[in-house]
Amino acid sequence: MGMKRRDFLGLALGSALSTVDFLKYFRAHGVPGTKKELGVMEAAAATAAAPHYLIYWFCEGGWDGYSMFNPLDTSNDGTRVIPAGTLRPNPSWSAQTYRPRGWGTAPQNQPRIQGNISYGYLAQQGLPLFNDLSVVSSHQGSVFHSGSRWEYHYGKYGGDVPLSAVRQPDERTVMQAFCEAYGQSYLLPHVSWHRWLADGELSLSNFPEGTGYYEKLGPAWANTVYGLTPEGMRQRLTAIQALSSSLRGARVRAFVDNLHQSFIKDKNSESVKAFASAVAIYKSQVGGAPGLAPSNMFNNSTLLSDFKVSAQDLQTTSVVIDGNPARSKESPSANVQAMMTYELMTKGLSCGFFIESRDIRGFDSHRGRSSVFSNQGQTDQAYAINGSLWSPLNVLVSKLKNAVHPVTGQSYFNHTTIVLCSEMGRMVGADAASILASTASDSDKYVQIMDQDVCQHWYVSSCAFLGGNIKGNTQFGRVGTATMTYIPMMPDGTLDPAFNPVTGVLIPGRTASPSSFVSDAGHVYATALYAAGLNPTGRGRNVRPPMKFLTKSG
Repeated sequence: MGMKRRDFLGLALGSALSTVDFLKYFRAHGVPGTKKELGVMEAAAATAAAPHYLIYWFCEGGWDGYSMFNPLDTSNDGTRVIPAGTLRPNPSWSAQTYRPRGWGTAPQNQPRIQGNISYGYLAQQGLPLFNDLSVVSSHQGSVFHSGSRWEYHYGKYGGDVPLSAVRQPDERTVMQAFCEAYGQSYLLPHVSWHRWLADGELSLSNFPEGTGYYEKLGPAWANTVYGLTPEGMRQRLTAIQALSSSLRGARVRAFVDNLHQSFIKDKNSESVKAFASAVAIYKSQVGGAPGLAPSNMFNNSTLLSDFKVSAQDLQTTSVVIDGNPARSKESPSANVQAMMTYELMTKGLSCGFFIESRDIRGFDSHRGRSSVFSNQGQTDQAYAINGSLWSPLNVLVSKLKNAVHPVTGQSYFNHTTIVLCSEMGRMVGADAASILASTASDSDKYVQIMDQDVCQHWYVSSCAFLGGNIKGNTQFGRVGTATMTYIPMMPDGTLDPAFNPVTGVLIPGRTASPSSFVSDAGHVYATALYAAGLNPTGRGRNVRPPMKFLTKSG
């Protein structure tokens, strides 16, 4: 016997429902409503809210910020010939700077400018995006991999938060907060290509269910769905498709009373969108539409070619970190993640994405002085950053600009916010004063100086935004040429006038403005939500305000 109208309305008017909830209902009872009424539903869903998409693009391990968006012109003392055993060269060990191999010659030229953005050679392949890009160069990362990654997910809480603590009901990652607001009408709203435990510093015994990065905060549609490989996602979609497979050939029963009067009301707009999404998915599955057939996902020859996907890119990698068992993010290369993002977005399946470089600590390029001298410079990250960021991002942005959203008639890019970040920057030298002042023998001091890591984690970093609501061709903040650290910004994004805008040195007789600040992961969290049309206050525990000055709506 068919469901009565009041039973369906009771289901719809209860607690908020997700797309999967409706698919389960359809399996048992079919899709209610006549063609006319379903048309009303689709129109209401289309006008309920404009679409929003959020993409975080994370270069895990710590990029060389001084060659990226904290451009700094220094010597490369890694090419010097210094006699072995020398303790006090000129310049001193503490004053020496070490840049990537080839620094000062093409392609590792000193900082350059395009439009309003000053950048280093690592950003060279991103030039096609600069008109859409807003760079924040007064930005503080962390020097602790796990802690910094956690903050880019959860924001800043205004105090120390144990990573191993049990996550509380009001905590949210930025993607969970975004998808809690916008994700209910999607089948797989929140797709992330990272594994928190892949960092290697966390152990399963110390971080049980509910601690560390927790996937299940917020309603079901905000929970993290790990993207895995194309094959893994195809298997997941096939399993979800089975929810409605028994509907094939089933009759769609009419709903004789006014569906739009009873169900499609403003107070139920989120449920309307979820219902509409479920109907669209149901139609494609029952009707055999090839666009959403799992077997046809992520294997389009044109997309594979455009994103330059090789067989190796489709594979996962693993690595041993600090003696821990080998860990894997269970993710393909970033170009594959970007291709999957494009398909999931344009096929209406997902709205929030966390893309991350595949290799664990792939940008974590430590080097001691002896290694720098042997290499005549630091590790050159160009190959890694071009493959993990610029090459696939250029393709993704181009495709999003050329793909028209079926409801709004605008490009998908116009509805998207993209965040580029890394947990930290990298040092270009190290202070040897404590070694020289020690009581060790001169030979031991020299060995220690040569072993000293001169490419450590560094708090001076940067981030960037692009998307439909971002003021492109803009840069906020900078690194002082003398201080080699960030210059604080005022609330409107200008530099604190108490500091020399070039050297970064505090002007004699001046004091830093009490209103100036240096951005961090919490500001990025709030700005991402604000740029996507959300008031970030109360969405999770992040206490930092958004940097409204880099948005068109700010």
